[in-house]
Amino acid sequence: MKKYLKYIAAGFAIAIAVSCDNYVDIQTEGRLVPEETINYRYLLNNTRMFDVTYDLPDAASDDVDFKNDTQITSLESSTFYSPFINTYKWSEVVYPEGEKDFQMEGLYDALYYTNVIITEVMNSKKGTEAEKLAVKGEAQVHRAFLYLMLVNTFGKAYDATTSATDLGVPIFTTPTVSQDIRRATVQEVYNLILADLNDAVNSGLKPVNSGLNLAFPSQSSAYALLARTYLLMRNYPLAKENAEKSLALQNKLINLADFEFETYPTKRFDSEIILSKSSFNSYQYAPMILGLSDELLNSFDPNDLRYVMFTKPASDFDFSYTEGRAYSKESLTGEGRNAGPTVPEMMLIKAECDARAGSGALAMQTINKLRESRFRTGEFVALTAADNNDALVKVLAERRRELMGRGCFRWFDLKRLNKEPQFAKTITRNYKGQTLTLAPNSDRYQMPFAPIYFQYAPNLEQNK
Repeated sequence: MKKYLKYIAAGFAIAIAVSCDNYVDIQTEGRLVPEETINYRYLLNNTRMFDVTYDLPDAASDDVDFKNDTQITSLESSTFYSPFINTYKWSEVVYPEGEKDFQMEGLYDALYYTNVIITEVMNSKKGTEAEKLAVKGEAQVHRAFLYLMLVNTFGKAYDATTSATDLGVPIFTTPTVSQDIRRATVQEVYNLILADLNDAVNSGLKPVNSGLNLAFPSQSSAYALLARTYLLMRNYPLAKENAEKSLALQNKLINLADFEFETYPTKRFDSEIILSKSSFNSYQYAPMILGLSDELLNSFDPNDLRYVMFTKPASDFDFSYTEGRAYSKESLTGEGRNAGPTVPEMMLIKAECDARAGSGALAMQTINKLRESRFRTGEFVALTAADNNDALVKVLAERRRELMGRGCFRWFDLKRLNKEPQFAKTITRNYKGQTLTLAPNSDRYQMPFAPIYFQYAPNLEQNK
């Protein structure tokens, strides 16, 4: 970091008046340049900086449905909700002229500090090589997660035949705000993600983190993000391999039946979370904006506790919302929605990859193990599959139920699965009497950048 640094690369190099010592306890008196290894640990200890994600695309997926005009009118009356309304409508412009995308800026804020750590820590003083490598590895896991969210939000779904030319997002790998801002290709972004995670799994990270340390990357989380990355690349053998490595380290499920009438565990007591990556709390106090679609709700068994505990009638949140149900898990914990990897996600990845590889019976075994922990006592009935393809269909349906309402999981899955004719889907909505349609592989699957950033990055290409 440069002396008297007063800005960070947030939102494509927009100057922000934030000095370094807001985030790091400088140990060398009189200096702003942290030279000792411990100072990079202090940077990582600011977990609020790194425990972030991008959640706006949740409103665009087919899991969400605004049920009536009263609800829409209520949402339209607040400028706060305009990005959600525009995203729900798959509009070409999400943020009005002059308005910033604070979620994107939060991710680029965090990226700046990961780059500081990654580029500087190995030359720091008073730390062993093992300590430095572990600190660097944590920062690499954070950076990989941030770029994975960004490239799948603003770039096209990974396609081995086109990703070398498909536009991704700008890449920063050093702490700079002076470079020309241009979009790297999707392939270049994925190359960086894979390089970071493959370094991180061998960097000496703790095998597992839990409790108050859930926001710190572990070896399990590095494998888990590799599994997620390869899944999004549709490289199913490597996705399975890394999901299994993560599960070998961390595999404990929560039995929901234990908490139907008891206080649900917060993150620090949630054994399923591998790495905490919280939403910006956009939905925490307004879950009604994620009213769930009938298609999703009708896929649940009435004794499935994910339906019973994690959704509520929309009318519970606002008197004007008289129809449907909304995702509401945060009302149980008071915490933002986790987009980080979890044990159930790894089980779902393993099951999907097994089904695709022709091991449908093994896939169903994994899915039933997960489902057994989701039902009321005595109400679980194992699913069966007629063949491998039927197993794959059932796994994907289970994935949708388990990961609903958070983390962009459904939106990214739609992008990924649209590459396969069997699962390509046209989504249709009625919005105040107007029929809206989103075709498979539509350009609207790439979120548009807020117009304000083109003032600072004239060579940034907008999504169509």
